[in-house]
Amino acid sequence: MDIEEHIWERKKIGLEMRQRYELYFATLIFTLLALAIQTAQPPMLRSWVLLETASWACFLLAGLLSLWRLSKIWFREFRVGEYFEAQYEPNDKHKEIYRELNRVDVALAVTEWCRWILFVLAIVSVAVARASALL
Repeated sequence: MDIEEHIWERKKIGLEMRQRYELYFATLIFTLLALAIQTAQPPMLRSWVLLETASWACFLLAGLLSLWRLSKIWFREFRVGEYFEAQYEPNDKHKEIYRELNRVDVALAVTEWCRWILFVLAIVSVAVARASALL
């Protein structure tokens, strides 16, 4: 196996792992949302209800961001293929695609941070609400 084939194989493995990560994380978020809703108990204080409801909202927003990211990752990979094809055409279509890919990459990076922040907030909110209900 020459070096170019080895590089291609490593990139392919990386892309497959990224796709699996996105799918598993989206699944985890929606599973935890369902679990949090199903195991909710009526607390005594209104603040606990608000905290628990806020955690559900955070889980839901993180899950929706995950679904959006899945669609953009598919779109990005499709556009990368078009970018490589456009490089061999006489027009400047590849420059337009390159700019679009950069915008998608920035959006994916921002949504990754937002998703993680929402996910952590949701878990902390559920934990605090459930622990407060026990006290």
